[in-house]
Amino acid sequence: MAKNINNIHDKYVRESFSDPHRAASSLQTILPSDLKDLLNFTTLEVLQESYVDEALSEFFSDLIFEIQLHSPSDKKIAVSLLFEHKSKPDKNVLMQVGFYLFAHYHKCILEKTPLIPVIPIIYYQGKRKWKVPKLTNLFDKYPLAIQNYMPEINHIFVALHQVPDETLLAMQNTMMAVSMITQKWRHNPIKMASDIIRVFTLFQNEFEDRNFLQQTFVYMLSASDVKPEDVKKIIESIPSTIKEDIMTTYARIAQENIQIGIQKGEQIGIQKGEQIGIEKKQTEVILKSFDHGIPMLMISEITGLSVDEVREILKKHSRLG
Repeated sequence: MAKNINNIHDKYVRESFSDPHRAASSLQTILPSDLKDLLNFTTLEVLQESYVDEALSEFFSDLIFEIQLHSPSDKKIAVSLLFEHKSKPDKNVLMQVGFYLFAHYHKCILEKTPLIPVIPIIYYQGKRKWKVPKLTNLFDKYPLAIQNYMPEINHIFVALHQVPDETLLAMQNTMMAVSMITQKWRHNPIKMASDIIRVFTLFQNEFEDRNFLQQTFVYMLSASDVKPEDVKKIIESIPSTIKEDIMTTYARIAQENIQIGIQKGEQIGIQKGEQIGIEKKQTEVILKSFDHGIPMLMISEITGLSVDEVREILKKHSRLG
């Protein structure tokens, strides 16, 4: 996975879980029952720190949540969400998790700060099936009597692709349901579009965080191969109260794309001694914007062309009669 794509995913995952209400809703969904029954999720705090040091940054990004127990209420735990940087499973992942945990505990001892249990969650978004191996699997050539001395690293493994859709749709926070569905199906844009439309249909009036919804839409367009017809269906399903915000976001993305295209066209023109690529890129953006349901007036604002010029291009390419 390319570094810039990793950055897109990391940034969006971090944003998704950075809100305490969204984070609590997701943890209540993915944590085992015997653990979550002990936790008072109303006390959840998102800590502005990381346990990942330079040695681990190649493998993980992390988010740390601190949650009090129901009883005794003066005790709390840290839940660490580790999201992987790799596009395929890594057999050494538990070595990395173990290093992560003990490096943190060792730091607490050196700094004389209280030791708080850390629950590690490995959050895997890859499309390949993966069952995290036991640490002893790395030493399977050795006799069992020797393997018994290898440490056991307990963890929670969340393979997002294997979480049932109904489980995500039943989440208490609708925006987190949209977020995790978008992450889950980014490799399958048809399924992603279908499920997001379903969410918008079921929860017409439960989208209070418009800014995060826009970020989700940007992530959806940036990190998946969703087709214009599917984007158009999603836009059509969006509640009218937030549709204008999403259309504005889409227009901004299109405007950024056309500026990039124009710059590239200008650079090519300079290299070849002629201006090429600008009109072609404008036409491409006009056609794609129209296919996605963007009104002609907004397309005019994006491209800088008049509405009549936009209409003529649409007619020329059989979009209008």
